[in-house]
Amino acid sequence: MTEYSLLPHRSDARLATLIAQNWLQREQNIASVLDIGCGDGVVGQTLPEGCTYLGLDLTEACIYSQNKSDARIRYVDPQELPALLPNLERVDAVLLFDVLEHTPGFTDLFEQALSLSKRYVVVSLPNELFWGDRWRMLMGREIATNSLDLVGMPQGFKHQYVVNIAKARSLLVQKASSHGFYLKLEIFRPLCARILLLQPLLWLTRKLTSDQLWSMGSVFVFEQQS
Repeated sequence: MTEYSLLPHRSDARLATLIAQNWLQREQNIASVLDIGCGDGVVGQTLPEGCTYLGLDLTEACIYSQNKSDARIRYVDPQELPALLPNLERVDAVLLFDVLEHTPGFTDLFEQALSLSKRYVVVSLPNELFWGDRWRMLMGREIATNSLDLVGMPQGFKHQYVVNIAKARSLLVQKASSHGFYLKLEIFRPLCARILLLQPLLWLTRKLTSDQLWSMGSVFVFEQQS
C-alpha cells in the first residue's frame, strides 16, 4: 500500500537537499547511493559518513555549477551514458531528481535505474509551473506537443515533457511493477509562502482541491518487493 506525506517547500529551497534531509537520512539500510543528474552533488554533502556516493551528470548540464573538486562526481558526455550505466555496481538507492522530464523516452532512464537498485529508486518530478496550465491539465486540456501521452511515440522534440503528475505516476508504477518494484511512498510538495498571512489560504487550497493544482510536484519512492 502506498503511503503519502507532505514536504513543505519554499520556492528558493533546494529540493535535493530537502529530500536528503527528510527521507534519505532517515533510512538506516542505505549504504550506497547513485545520484543521476546530480548537478553540483549537493546530496553527497548530506549523507552520513560511510555511505558510498556516486554522482553523475552531463558535461553540458548548466543548472548548477559543476563540482569538479569532489572525486565522487563524474561529468560525462551524453553519448557515454548508454555504455556507462549498465557497468555500474548496484546500489541501495538510485536518485533521479527532476531528470526524467528532460529525457526523450521519459521512462527509459527510470528502467535503467531500477536495474541498478538493490532497494530504492527515488524520482522527483515538477508540476507544471503555471497555475493556469495546471488547471487546464485537470480539465484534460494539455499542451499536445509536450504531453506525456507522447511517451512511446516517435521523437519529435528534444525535451521536455510537461508533467501531468497523475499520468506520470501511472507510467512509472507500471514500469516499476515489471521490474519487481512498487510505489512505497509519494511525497507532495506544498508551497510555503514567505508572507505568513498567505499560509491559511494555501492550507485551504490543499483541503479543497487536487494535489495536481497546489503541489509543486511529487517525489516517488519505489522499493523492491521482498
